[in-house]
Amino acid sequence: MQGVSELRSVSPAKPRVEPAPRNKQLDEATRTLVGSVFYGALLKTMRDSEMKGEIGHGGRGEEVFGAQLDAMLAERAGKATKGGLADVIYKSLEKQQGLRDAAKLSSATGGLI
Repeated sequence: MQGVSELRSVSPAKPRVEPAPRNKQLDEATRTLVGSVFYGALLKTMRDSEMKGEIGHGGRGEEVFGAQLDAMLAERAGKATKGGLADVIYKSLEKQQGLRDAAKLSSATGGLI
């Protein structure tokens, strides 16, 4: 009878591929876009919902400054996002602008191009 460890097949380790350096301006713009469009709309919808209880409602001050609070929270949420929607949009824009190919070429030539 064979042991459990003998039955498991071991797959060879895949070499780790270093990701190409990200364009900082495009990355920041993408995260700002995701924050304002996605999280901003989500927070606005939540604030406008009918499900408000007596506890936790900030009264008139929250009504007046709620939009500003939502904008700040959406901006921070967009910047804190790792992966997901922000990365999908970034990769699409990067490919569209040809930045990925330029970054790979630059890293392959040691920054000479």
